[in-house]
Amino acid sequence: MISRFFNIILFVGLTSNPQLFAANLWTEKPANTPPLVQLPSVQPIVREVDSTVVFINCTSKGGAKKEEEEGPRRRGPMRPEDLFEKFFEQMPQQQQPRRSSGSGFIISKDGYILTNNHVIDNADKIEVTITRVDDKNQKSSKQDTYSAEIVGRDPRTDIALIKIKPTKDLQVAPLGDSEVLSKGDWVIALGNPFGLEHSVSVGIVSAKEREISSNENRRFDEFIQTDAAINFGNSGGPLVNLKGEVIGINTAITAQGSGIGFAIPINVVKAIIPQLVEKGGVARGYLGVTIQDVTAEVKDAMGLDVAEGVLINGVAPDGPAAKSDVKSGDVIIQVNDLKTPDAKALQKAVGSRPPGEIVTLLVTRDKKQRSVKIKLGALDQPIVKGANKPSTDEDLLGLVAGPNPQGTGVIVLDLDEDSPAALSGLRPRDLLIEFHHDKKKITLTSVKTYQDAVAKVKEGDSVVLQIERSNGEVTIRSYIPFRVPAKQKRN
Repeated sequence: MISRFFNIILFVGLTSNPQLFAANLWTEKPANTPPLVQLPSVQPIVREVDSTVVFINCTSKGGAKKEEEEGPRRRGPMRPEDLFEKFFEQMPQQQQPRRSSGSGFIISKDGYILTNNHVIDNADKIEVTITRVDDKNQKSSKQDTYSAEIVGRDPRTDIALIKIKPTKDLQVAPLGDSEVLSKGDWVIALGNPFGLEHSVSVGIVSAKEREISSNENRRFDEFIQTDAAINFGNSGGPLVNLKGEVIGINTAITAQGSGIGFAIPINVVKAIIPQLVEKGGVARGYLGVTIQDVTAEVKDAMGLDVAEGVLINGVAPDGPAAKSDVKSGDVIIQVNDLKTPDAKALQKAVGSRPPGEIVTLLVTRDKKQRSVKIKLGALDQPIVKGANKPSTDEDLLGLVAGPNPQGTGVIVLDLDEDSPAALSGLRPRDLLIEFHHDKKKITLTSVKTYQDAVAKVKEGDSVVLQIERSNGEVTIRSYIPFRVPAKQKRN
């Protein structure tokens, strides 16, 4: 009994003194032992930039009832068939309102903040939380939350500019030059993955000028690929170089792997910020032609000298090119002083110019070169501030309408299943393109244009909607006619 009691005391004594216990089972180096290898720390960079990164929380009252079950309607930049996903954190809710969150970063002392368009898309309320970080221990010291308004957004590049009204000057993140970035350069991604605020990851630039979608809407940005860890909720956060400059906005991840993330080059963003501030959106020039690259097969078949340039397949009847001497079969080799070796270069050269500008195309026709002048049309109409706020109640047609995240048109967010429109074949998530009423055709460019059109409809009138419907693989357009019923009188 005494021996057993002694053993218990000995065991407790050993476990309460780890150093004595370690002497029997393992070895430890002295606390003042220097590192065998001195690796550099990115702490100075994080200390400078971290306080400029914000947490964005969005609330949406409207939306499709089965959004969380079926996923949002995706058209254009981030289609699931392209194997890439937006990575803002979507938090399923049993009841409205629905909430989503993401990241952003401050670019001006008076409260301008850059983020992704898909982070704030369809939001009725946007809140921005700024966390002040203690310089000594890098711990959060205080949080300030502000209401934000949308200044401007560009669905084609997935960029949005929002604004808060701070009580004092804010710390800002300096913008760098993404053009001088090289493969192999070290970069740091900051943001709020899965709501874990002010997370930091380090990696390198894996590649530049990546096209992550075959959709033509993506031709205006050439993504930076990085292996810095980014996840859902990082969207809209900055990708920073070793100077502490923002050289990209974290925007997309691959759905089938890890260590593959994509950021929008900051030079693309800087080019459109003035339009976002002044117009609320971005207007780009366009020619009104269908095009394809000149391949070796095209070169041989058409007798061209080199497999370069852009072949015009067709000319839109009402487009800008139709008013010029451009013809189907022409090969565009230059726009003003910029060479266009492929379709991507042509789209960038034309899209970077404002609508209404007259450009000179150098084209090859019948083995001869000639110059053609064209006055550019408008590819995208700027988003009018306040004109694209989703409705929250069913209108006279039995619809709840919302903006199209990827451009013009109006999305059917909800639909009275007993309405004539629904009985005629209209469905939630359909894209409304045209509104025909009283022998007039109205092109739907925003929620406001739709609401203005509905306001002129009376009970008993006939309406025809042109819609676009996509199942992710096939997109079709059709017309849906119906008559607006008269309201039943109550006794």
